[in-house]
Amino acid sequence: MQERANRLQRGIAYALILIGILGTGLLVFLLADNLSINTPVTLPEPEPEGTSSDAIAFEQETPSDVPSGIRIGQRAPDFRLRSLENEDVALSDFLGKVVILDFWASWCGPCRLTMPGLEDIARSLAPDVVLLGVSLDRTAENATNYLATNNFDVMIALYESYAAAFAVFRAFGDGGIPRTFVIDREGIIRFVGHPAQLSRQTIERLL
Repeated sequence: MQERANRLQRGIAYALILIGILGTGLLVFLLADNLSINTPVTLPEPEPEGTSSDAIAFEQETPSDVPSGIRIGQRAPDFRLRSLENEDVALSDFLGKVVILDFWASWCGPCRLTMPGLEDIARSLAPDVVLLGVSLDRTAENATNYLATNNFDVMIALYESYAAAFAVFRAFGDGGIPRTFVIDREGIIRFVGHPAQLSRQTIERLL
């Protein structure tokens, strides 16, 4: 009888140990998955490319009582960059619309996880909302192929060259990607942060 009780106690102890191991493994998995979504990926500096660094043309600051800057409540700095479809695009072209400006790359895991959500928001709220994506891929082909493969057809994808795209990225604070700005109809920044933190309601309040 005592031996049976001992076996039962050992069985319970082993079961508790197994549950603890499984629970710890699940916790580690969830933490790693959360970090992969919310941790920005750092970028390398562009290598010198002759005069390509001059390809980016920043516009003159629009006279206004609102100062230009990259913080919430400031006027977003204007820029001009060619799209992957070789069209000349300026941020100021979209005054009167709400702009989601996203810095991304096809090799960036967190970017791949958050881009579908940005596409869905922009698609459902078009034409009042525009999604501008500045690609920080090393080549235009990498960015183009990724967008085509995943049927991302709402984003206006901007690139021109790595140096030109990086210059825009640096003008908006550098750091890691993905990084997203929401700019209202008057060109004022209303959200800055990781796209996983951006909700549809934040956009709708600006319409």
